[in-house]
Amino acid sequence: MDLTETFDRMPFNEHLGIELLEAADGRAVGRLELGDVHSSNPERLIAHGGVAYALADTVGGAAAISANDRVTPTINMRIDYLSPATGGTLRAEAEVVRNGNSVATVEVSVVDDDGVDIATGLGTYKTGGGDGETAWRGGA
Repeated sequence: MDLTETFDRMPFNEHLGIELLEAADGRAVGRLELGDVHSSNPERLIAHGGVAYALADTVGGAAAISANDRVTPTINMRIDYLSPATGGTLRAEAEVVRNGNSVATVEVSVVDDDGVDIATGLGTYKTGGGDGETAWRGGA
């Protein structure tokens, strides 16, 4: 499964501008160039918290998928916002820290161009069960 190609085709990622740079062996890296559409402030660019969250969840999910070679829906994502993102490019790096039979735990960091910590996240992703038809594999 070529994850970078798959993620490039996701409408939500395209809408936000999330680009998956690499994903293999339980690690993933992605980026998002900030623009006015990402701002929560009409006067100047201050990225809405949902932008860092979406980037962290997407890249965390890619790390989980790369470790399991199957779709791994998000169960939970906890995020701590550390600094406002005010322009440039956000970069997220994710690593699976536990990969169990039913759940993977992934740590994610989001930084800006200057290396300033914007957010850290801890996600859990479903790695097992749910065989048969799902929203991702046919059916509803």
